[in-house]
Amino acid sequence: MSLRSPGLRRDAVGAVGVAVIAMAFMAPATAVFFNTPLAAQAAGYALPLAILLAMVVCLLVASVIASFARKLPTAGFAYTFNAHGFGKRGGFASGWLLLLAYGMVAPMVLPAIGSSTHDFLRAELGWNVPWWLLTLVYGAAVWGISALGVSQSAKTALIFLVLEIGVLLALFGVILGKGGADGVSLAPFSPSSSPDGLGGLGKGMLWGILMFIGFESAGTLGEEARSARRAIPVALFAAVLGIGAFYVLAGFAAATGFGHHGALRTDPEPWTTLTHRYWGLGWLLALTVLNSQFANLISGVTAQVRVVFAMGREGLLPRGLGTVGHGQVPRAALSCSMAVSLALSLTGGLWIGPIRMYGFAGQIVGVAMVLVYISISVALVRYYLREHRAEFSALRHGVVPVVAALLLLLPVYGQLVPLPTGANRVALALVVVWMAAGLGYLGWIVRNRPVLLDAMGRVWAEDDTAAEGSGEPATARS
Repeated sequence: MSLRSPGLRRDAVGAVGVAVIAMAFMAPATAVFFNTPLAAQAAGYALPLAILLAMVVCLLVASVIASFARKLPTAGFAYTFNAHGFGKRGGFASGWLLLLAYGMVAPMVLPAIGSSTHDFLRAELGWNVPWWLLTLVYGAAVWGISALGVSQSAKTALIFLVLEIGVLLALFGVILGKGGADGVSLAPFSPSSSPDGLGGLGKGMLWGILMFIGFESAGTLGEEARSARRAIPVALFAAVLGIGAFYVLAGFAAATGFGHHGALRTDPEPWTTLTHRYWGLGWLLALTVLNSQFANLISGVTAQVRVVFAMGREGLLPRGLGTVGHGQVPRAALSCSMAVSLALSLTGGLWIGPIRMYGFAGQIVGVAMVLVYISISVALVRYYLREHRAEFSALRHGVVPVVAALLLLLPVYGQLVPLPTGANRVALALVVVWMAAGLGYLGWIVRNRPVLLDAMGRVWAEDDTAAEGSGEPATARS
């Protein structure tokens, strides 16, 4: 049965635009600045190895998503993918988990950018503007840009992306060019450089994977991308390979800059230390991080809104969230997402502080997305065996997803052994509580509104041009 996606603007963005949004969602400068100390606390001098392992895993996951996207270009991403791989109940559980992961991106970044801007204005201009007020201003700005449509979001993200990568590449070049603390060597890529062994690498990988989170958001633009069946896979691999190489270089520069004496592991702000030690342009790094955080917000909200829209369109969230307004922009989903994000940002920021809220929400995002990655990896095998057995490739649809799922168990192990304490334990508990609530809601749907399950995963955009070019039928299975 052929079903067209009602609402979202088709052919609104090309492969380059999709890749830019995914890369900006990854927020290279923000990820490097905030995630490096968290990953280094676990992996130590082996930081670049942990990031490299995360990159390999994400390349495997990109292959999984690309295989799905060639068949199911959709705004629902894992929600729709897993509905076809595991059935309706599995699809709902995946969508519910994805909703948590993407829903916590803005609450992770908004308090951080508000706090960073507060610190910058006070240090450079002597202004003392409250972080929460700045957070509200940023939230309003992101809403305004997002309301203009995905193409405007892509253009804005591209400008900020080029700026942040350029500045940090210059810093890495200076650190490596001066030989760091103990000279340039490949020792940071040795597993023996991890002070806590495999567990340390596993925890470092989790924060490494969190640095990559966002590349998969290319999959949420399947209904708005031109020639989506080709554009989405290209964007996925471009994002992981391009930004991944940047991340590995960042980890190598940090390890080299501090040397093997352990200072990298204990410094709460390693990039501030490195900037002052090797460059002396602290204000430029601060501006670069602010620039990156803003691009991260725009792209993260873009992806989050598409998932909310897809679930609203199919009635699993209020149907009003699945509607579009002028310019075919899902403004209801956008407004609801921003309102919830700001509420969580302010509440969390006042509870544990805006910067600690980044780590708290980031752990939720990281754990939830790792579980989503594992689920879609397993679902791909089932999907091709059930619906496209004649096209099943033992390597692409069998070995790759299974290896990806197994490797992704390492960061899960790193989070659970030993069990974290304090706010980090609360973050893990919230993931469990969220999934329990979702399963309860699913049980209610099965008993009272089973028709909603019948409609799951049936709505996605059809890319007639891509279908003709690939020889695939431009129809959707229901």
